[in-house]
Amino acid sequence: MRLIARQKLSLAKFAACLVLLTCPLAYARERLPPPEPTQQAFISTEGIARISRAIEAYKNIARSGDWQPLPNRITLRLGDSDANVAILRRRLEATGDVARSAHDPYTFDPALEAGVKRYQMRNGIEPTGIVYGITQRLLNVPIQTRIHQLEVNLARMQQLLPTLATIPKYVVMNAASAELQGIRNGQVEFTSRTIAGKRATPTPALQAQVQAINTLPFWHVPGTIAKAQLIPAVRKDISYLAKERIRVFSVFGGEEVNPATVNWWAPDAERFVFRQDPGPQNALGVMRFDMPNKHIVYMHDTPMKHLFQDFERAFSAGCVRIQNFYNMADWVLAGQDGWNAQRLQQEVQNASQRTIKLAKPVPVFFIYLTAWVDGNVVHFRNDLYNRDDNAFDGGEDVSARAFPTSIAP
Repeated sequence: MRLIARQKLSLAKFAACLVLLTCPLAYARERLPPPEPTQQAFISTEGIARISRAIEAYKNIARSGDWQPLPNRITLRLGDSDANVAILRRRLEATGDVARSAHDPYTFDPALEAGVKRYQMRNGIEPTGIVYGITQRLLNVPIQTRIHQLEVNLARMQQLLPTLATIPKYVVMNAASAELQGIRNGQVEFTSRTIAGKRATPTPALQAQVQAINTLPFWHVPGTIAKAQLIPAVRKDISYLAKERIRVFSVFGGEEVNPATVNWWAPDAERFVFRQDPGPQNALGVMRFDMPNKHIVYMHDTPMKHLFQDFERAFSAGCVRIQNFYNMADWVLAGQDGWNAQRLQQEVQNASQRTIKLAKPVPVFFIYLTAWVDGNVVHFRNDLYNRDDNAFDGGEDVSARAFPTSIAP
């Protein structure tokens, strides 16, 4: 019996070691939340100056020859010691992620681990301190590609700045980093994490105006979402509509239809209009920001708040979900007619549907910056929408992950 027990224990230890060898993140560790949104205005005269200096700095790195690629399919972590660690250290010293040191360059020490985490944070990925997978692919992006990416985003800033400089108060949402800023007189007054569009349904670059705020809104399911997601879900489970509190209508504004009377496999099933009742389960959450535009996208709350804890937040069908939506409403209303976050929360608690028109609409800009400089830190993001000519697109398409069946804008 003791021999059998020892054999079982040995097998268990072997299996545990095998998991650690094949999956560097298998051991227990606390998952860190994503960083707070950028605190300096994405687009400003100072921001343009900062990214211009970054371009020159990266050109100097290119001339120095300190941008060597790592071999493919390697894993480096704290305690490792080999020639690849020296290559990694030299790379991170060149970009200022780790201080130059007289210590053994071949040993992966705590200082280098901290440098890897800093590098991961400014590239928008989880700071594990381990080099493998996406971290290695990012490190191996050619220096000329990074210089080009900085130049492309500098041009975007230069194009938008003349317009923004004439507007005292506006909202800017960067789809590439999924974060939002409220700007007044060139200063960031509030920020929020957001959720932007998937690769297949990107959030468009646009300029619009927030004209009203809707509490406890209905959601009229767009035809594209109904065809691609809702009707297939109903075909699998007719009770899906009741579970999600979605009603069926003959036409927009027409009579309600009993779902049990519809042949959901027929081609004309797509002609029906679908409307989700208000409430916390509504795909728009409890608040919608009305901002008319030709793309028919808007900003809103969401019932899927756990997604704000992801580093890469490209999950929507093109609309923008806001984490701090009450703060956003408070800021755009600015005390109009006594409206503030507390009063809005009370309206929601009282199940009151309201449309609050802004006395002075607030301009909103959806932008796409995959590179910028916050303070002295150069940030890069995955070019998920392939809008940067020749820039790196090697990140994970998070929108392809499996989630419980749910539809949302």
